Amino acid sequence: MCGFVGVISPGVPVRDELLAAMRDRLIHRGPDNGSSWLRDGSRVGLAHRRLSIIDTSHSADQPMATADGSLRISFNGEIYNYLELKQELEQLGEVFRTRSDTEVLLVALRRWGEAALPRLNGMFAFALWDERSRRMLVARDRFGEKPLFVGRGSLGTVVFASEMKAILVHPLVRCSLDARAAERYGMGSWYEDDELTFFEGIARFPPAHAAWFREDGSEERRWRYWTPDYTAVDTEIRPRAAVERFAELMQRSVGLRLRADVPVGSSLSGGLDSSVIVGLLSRERKTSTFAQNTFSAIFPSDPTMSEDKEIEAVVSHAGVNSFAVVPDPRGLAEESALLHWHQEEPFLSASIYLQWCVARLAQQNNTTVLLDGQGADELLGGYQFYFRLRQLDLLDQGRSALCMRETAKFNRRLRVASEQFEGAQRRFNVSVAYSIAELRALGKASPSVFHYPYAIGTAPAKRGFRLRRTLSEALLYNSLPMLLRYADRNSMAFSREARLPYLDHDLVDFCIRLPDAFYVRNGWQKWILREAAGKTIPHKIRWRADKVGYAAPLDNWLRGELREWAYERVMDSQLAGTPGYEITSVRALWDDHQKGDANNSWALWRWISLAEWLSIHRGGGWRVGRTGRAPVVVGH
Repeated sequence: MCGFVGVISPGVPVRDELLAAMRDRLIHRGPDNGSSWLRDGSRVGLAHRRLSIIDTSHSADQPMATADGSLRISFNGEIYNYLELKQELEQLGEVFRTRSDTEVLLVALRRWGEAALPRLNGMFAFALWDERSRRMLVARDRFGEKPLFVGRGSLGTVVFASEMKAILVHPLVRCSLDARAAERYGMGSWYEDDELTFFEGIARFPPAHAAWFREDGSEERRWRYWTPDYTAVDTEIRPRAAVERFAELMQRSVGLRLRADVPVGSSLSGGLDSSVIVGLLSRERKTSTFAQNTFSAIFPSDPTMSEDKEIEAVVSHAGVNSFAVVPDPRGLAEESALLHWHQEEPFLSASIYLQWCVARLAQQNNTTVLLDGQGADELLGGYQFYFRLRQLDLLDQGRSALCMRETAKFNRRLRVASEQFEGAQRRFNVSVAYSIAELRALGKASPSVFHYPYAIGTAPAKRGFRLRRTLSEALLYNSLPMLLRYADRNSMAFSREARLPYLDHDLVDFCIRLPDAFYVRNGWQKWILREAAGKTIPHKIRWRADKVGYAAPLDNWLRGELREWAYERVMDSQLAGTPGYEITSVRALWDDHQKGDANNSWALWRWISLAEWLSIHRGGGWRVGRTGRAPVVVGH
């Protein structure tokens, strides 16, 4: 929706020009309006760039204040249940002057204080200045759909912002690579699972948290307002009731995410998750009138990787307007620096460029809001390697006969699906699950439970809970946070808003209480989603066995159009000294890939992306931005 900046500067006054420069570094997030507010004395400020979605009039611009000026907010995101909250607040005597969700959030915080946070169904990050207590409240949504960073500079300066590039405009905040982040990235352990960022002195504010900051810049208190409980399994729920409830919550989630005063469409990959959203959106057309557009990336010349046939089937079934783009590897090379500037940190897959192209396609076709399928795999056990965890859980529980039956069905379906594609291993791993023979060999001596050292909100790391442990880690820590960063930055680069129905917190709270058999059943992953989909999508999409993911054909690109460009980057001398980078080993990876002896595209992209980030850093791009203008001075 937007981008915002908040500043607490106890040591020196903040000039209007500096606050405006920080704000306007985020103009791509909010091209419709830019406004700022400085408290008397100029030691506290808020600024906002607006992408108008709900109540597009200027009366809903931000920073927004209460009538008495005691509270003032800059907010990024959407409160989907704002109409319900507004009605409740009106019954309590509150009066509203706009139709915006921003005002509802502001009034809710004034009326209910910190207790308002668990009531919010939405994606959000905000900074609220409370003049009465002379403190700043910052908070972020449950999953971190909307970003929030905290930068600390000299003289007690604290800066809050939607993107780090806005913080780096401030001359009292250092612009230095954090060596710990580079080490994690180079050693293959970069998950964006904590506060560490690539910039020294800038922290990633955690999802589902809020904090108060005093006017002297010190942090008074921080707390977590939502924590899932993966141990509270509803063992009494029956399959039919679960499917009906899931379908009800999913349709409600999609309906809430249609609330907008601008055109709404959806991304469509051709996979199960995005196809279900398209199908549910088509149902909504029966009660509300809107032009349903879908946006996709396809590769017609590479049928093993492309999902154009699946996309065509969904589009025909739902009767929607379809737009597609064919990402060009030469475009990736030309736009890579800009893509990395928007992403702000290196990323592990070139598939991010597909999202980038789809967001631009939506912009070109005047669709401001895009519903997307992120979160379904982490919530419902959709990644195919998760099936191995289900197999081991069944062995742990002494249910070997069921394990063998599920395994036979799963492996047979993948084998049949693989026969449709030349070089099917590029599309998916047909041997991702244990074979029957391997399971028999394992017997009771199943391997120990692999887990990361996360403690809050995760299932126990013990036998019989492998799948739940991995799902909880993925949802909260080592998978979804990165995907949400990619989605937010790519959509906002083109002033588009991505909304994610699978991350409705009521739906999530319901799903994490489901028994494992509702995630994986009869050899089908995401079983409850397939059942709930019904006739909203084609049968062949609903019961697809293969899973492509959102993947670019990088393996072929590195042997073709990107060969010279990529080689320059993986051999870039600025990578020397990065932990994990050894030029002889990287050259061997490159040579094996070029000969076709292996697909090392993922391993090579890791260094390509880091080289791009370091080039921006070396050229001063994080400080001066795309325009090349130096930051303005602070103080008088």
